[in-house]
Amino acid sequence: MPRFILHVDEDRRVIEIDEDRITVGRGPSSDLRISDRLASRTHCRIDRRNGDYVVQDTGSQNGTFLNGKQILSSPIRERDVISIGGTRIYFEEEPDPDDTCVIPGSSVPTDTLVRRLTRERSNLMRLQRIAQVLSTENDLGKLLTLLVDALIELTGAERGFLILRNEDDDLEFAAARNFDGDSVPEPEMKISRSIAASVMEKEHPVLTVNARDDERFEGVPSIDNLGLRSVLAAPLRAQGEMIGAVYVDHRLAKAQFGDEDLELAESFASYAALAIQRTRLVRDLKEANRNLSASEERVRILNEELKKRIAVQEIELVEARARLRERADVTGNDYSRIVGRSKGMMDIFRLLDRVVTSDFPVQIYGESGTGKELIARAVHENGPRTKNRFVSENCAALPDTLLESELFGYEKGAFTGAKSAKKGLLLTAHRGTLFLDEVGDMSHDVQKKLLRFLQEGEFRPVGGREPVHVDVRVISASNKDLRELVDQGKFREDLYYRLNVLPVRLPPLRERKDDIALLVDHFLKKFCSETGRPVMKMRPEVMDALMNYRWPGNVRELENEIRMLITFSDDPITLDRVSERIRSAGHGESDEAAGSGLVAQVEALERREIRRSLQEAAGNKSKAAEMLGISRFTLQRKLDKYHIGPDGRRVSEDSAGDELPSAE
Repeated sequence: MPRFILHVDEDRRVIEIDEDRITVGRGPSSDLRISDRLASRTHCRIDRRNGDYVVQDTGSQNGTFLNGKQILSSPIRERDVISIGGTRIYFEEEPDPDDTCVIPGSSVPTDTLVRRLTRERSNLMRLQRIAQVLSTENDLGKLLTLLVDALIELTGAERGFLILRNEDDDLEFAAARNFDGDSVPEPEMKISRSIAASVMEKEHPVLTVNARDDERFEGVPSIDNLGLRSVLAAPLRAQGEMIGAVYVDHRLAKAQFGDEDLELAESFASYAALAIQRTRLVRDLKEANRNLSASEERVRILNEELKKRIAVQEIELVEARARLRERADVTGNDYSRIVGRSKGMMDIFRLLDRVVTSDFPVQIYGESGTGKELIARAVHENGPRTKNRFVSENCAALPDTLLESELFGYEKGAFTGAKSAKKGLLLTAHRGTLFLDEVGDMSHDVQKKLLRFLQEGEFRPVGGREPVHVDVRVISASNKDLRELVDQGKFREDLYYRLNVLPVRLPPLRERKDDIALLVDHFLKKFCSETGRPVMKMRPEVMDALMNYRWPGNVRELENEIRMLITFSDDPITLDRVSERIRSAGHGESDEAAGSGLVAQVEALERREIRRSLQEAAGNKSKAAEMLGISRFTLQRKLDKYHIGPDGRRVSEDSAGDELPSAE
């Protein structure tokens, strides 16, 4: 099989290839390691295939050239030349094995022009690539780091520094790196400030092959102290202004940089200065835009605060009118503990006026957190039993046996541990009111005993033999549909009719949005008073977020949210302190309108008011149009425009043109 000898230019190494694959590069893992600074760590490889040889570029930064042409993969023949930067690799058939491995001068090309042109081409390609990177980077800090790393790579320096002149005309070390890509600590102590200052003062580059022996720097203490040898520095000029300098050095090697490196550094400095100036202009423009946006935001906040003050005054006026109505109410009932002035709540108050005067059982329906116990207390406190006790129990919180004992009491010795008799809640509430929450969770046995009491007005304690007669008004509540539980066989039908004499249905908070501002104000005053703090204010966008949220946990969830905001916020309360689930509920439309012009904000206001009117009108478009002061035809056109359905929710654009059934 033929064998080849590999010649490496300049150090004249002779390598015998006796393997099927070798790698060439600057890294320690390469089979053939070369010290050229333009070589990648693994630059290329040479494969033997069926007796022939192929050179393959392995993704190098500066390219692999065969006989002066850049290649990715190509067969190689005797006397072909591979160029990597300034290094040239030649192939020849091996002479007689007894011959020495000395290459005859006539057999090895010495075309210095090819090498110089190859190096210049490589440098131009690298400068072009670096310029492309610099033109797209707008972060000044990242740009300065890229500049230093690129200059170290171009010149083969040990360290690189980028020095800028600040507003006080002092030197500022904007970036300092070594050839490994690490930052140089305390850079101001690691260079010759005399060389850097001279470059910027004379606006002329400096190249020294051995700074210690250079007469120009005789007597400069920093050069001797730092042991500087090869130093190259070039000025940075942008639009006729001297803005700084680039500085590279090598402390161990003499003559590391030549005239070619000097020309390369000057060309690079021109790119760098323009890139720095451009990035500074982009930074200043962004800062000016931020200041402008901040000013616009301050104006918007002031406008929103003004709207908020007007809204608060309107709320106070509504409250004053409500108090006047309460004083004029011939019934004399007091519902001041229940916060709410929406149409739904006013309907509840009118219903309670009739309920409180009777003594029949009341069944309160409503989602969790709507305030069922608050309504039950209002019935008790405004009724004839107000001077006696109000006793409440959550039926879902106790197991069956314990619930039975709590309601009806027990006699001494009725079960293990019953060392003395205990009065039940029914006896405790004698001549008063017993409120049973979540009554739908009672077992059938407890339901049976409760039914007997409602029918006969008497019960027997656990373990007792004699019936006990009491006079108690029962108010029950449930977040479940008792009629549905009856149909499923989970609740006694006869008990259902005994409890459901006077039904009261509480609207969820999402159906009484007009009460949210009142509730927020109430809870702010309440909790700030409890913590001894002045009443806190909140930004308008916070109130908008609270208004846009659907509140599945109703008033209880709102109460907990306000308690959290008071605990973790400063005054005024800002939107970033609001829970994420609430912020995200109205994120799309609110954020879009906030950063838009007047038209977008008006459209957002229209959408919000249309939704509110449709919800209050229960989907009746004619009533909603009347509330908005527009015709039904105009309302329909706006519904189509904003893709809003009769229930106030957004519909998809595909179905927006279809007429949806209304509640008329």
